[in-house]
Amino acid sequence: MIHLELERIEALELMGMVLAHLNNAEAAGDLSPRVPMLMSIRDKLADGLREQQ
Repeated sequence: MIHLELERIEALELMGMVLAHLNNAEAAGDLSPRVPMLMSIRDKLADGLREQQ
């Protein structure tokens, strides 16, 4: 498992990119293996951002 520490701004930027990719995948009906991975990244970023508040 990889442990990464990101600044809040970096985490927000990364989360924005992940959400954009998920929205594109959803619109295209893409059920590729990357979608669950992106959802996992999204959830971990959201949890980390919540903990910082």
